[in-house]
Amino acid sequence: MTRKAKARLLWAGLFLSVLGLAAVWFLFQNRKAELQTFAMGSYVRQTVWGAKSEQAAADASAALHDLENRISWRREGDVAQVNRQAGQRPVPVEPETLALLEQMRQLSEASGGAFDVTIGPVAQLWGFDSGPHLPEAGELEAALALVGYDRLLTGGDAFFELASVPQELFDGDAAALEQAAALLDPGMALDLGAVGKGAACDAALAQYQEAGVKGAVIAVGGSIGLYGQKPDGKAFRVSVRDPEGQGSMGVLELPGGFVSTSGSYEKYFEESGRRYHHLLDPRTGFPAESGLVSVTVWCGDSGALSDGLATACFVLGLEDSLALLDRYGAQGLFVDESGTVTLTPGWAERFTLTGEGYTIG
Repeated sequence: MTRKAKARLLWAGLFLSVLGLAAVWFLFQNRKAELQTFAMGSYVRQTVWGAKSEQAAADASAALHDLENRISWRREGDVAQVNRQAGQRPVPVEPETLALLEQMRQLSEASGGAFDVTIGPVAQLWGFDSGPHLPEAGELEAALALVGYDRLLTGGDAFFELASVPQELFDGDAAALEQAAALLDPGMALDLGAVGKGAACDAALAQYQEAGVKGAVIAVGGSIGLYGQKPDGKAFRVSVRDPEGQGSMGVLELPGGFVSTSGSYEKYFEESGRRYHHLLDPRTGFPAESGLVSVTVWCGDSGALSDGLATACFVLGLEDSLALLDRYGAQGLFVDESGTVTLTPGWAERFTLTGEGYTIG
């Protein structure tokens, strides 16, 4: 074999070695992990791509359980303690809990009370998660009197700005009030059930970012978090559930962010020939009557916000929701009782209708 031929073989071998190493590196960087668990009363499905995909998925799962312990009124965490001390004293809470409460109080105000983080007394009265039933008029009226986001205080400044705050709430370490939350009246109760699944997506994406994974998708009930990029570089495809069936009515192609859906089909019961669903209007105490059966909302930077906006928009109805979505830079898809699908302008080119019996308005 000539010297030139040997050189060619050497270079060919080096090229194949480099190619092989590149292939191994690509597979390692795009390693896929899938994990299914249960949290927030829903199945949690994760698909994560990256060198640390398995660890990132496990860390996200742990973060979800920690979040649930902090914000569920059924657990002995931050929210349960605030509810227990309603009308008595502030409760120091974790910074993440405080930030979520402040964000949801702001949404409560921006929506004119169509979403209200203090809906706990009314929601518990209907019992959709335990034993759903139609409340008596008197008890519903009493519960409604305990709903009011303006009576939720968060952070030190809030405690001193309101002259109506009972003086006994000031007892204790003033510095501790900076990280405290309080409900002003006995019997008031926070309920973050409407945003818990979206907040879970927030917690998971924070873990993905910390791990430095390439991309991920997490689905927690009706909320989805989209992080980074898929290995093929294509847009994420998110199915929108058919309100009248178990399949999909269409597909959204999205670059990332958070998607949440609220629908009257999720939880309901019938009594005396009338159907009552779980999406309550905090202003009336009854299931919302907005002419909608489903609302899907995308928000670029907050799963809790996408979840809360979906609920608020369902209560408000199509026309009154548009300004609210615009305020938060969010996009929405509305399905009304006649089967008409309405999309905000930013989604006009991203949605493909696949379900039968629907028309795009």
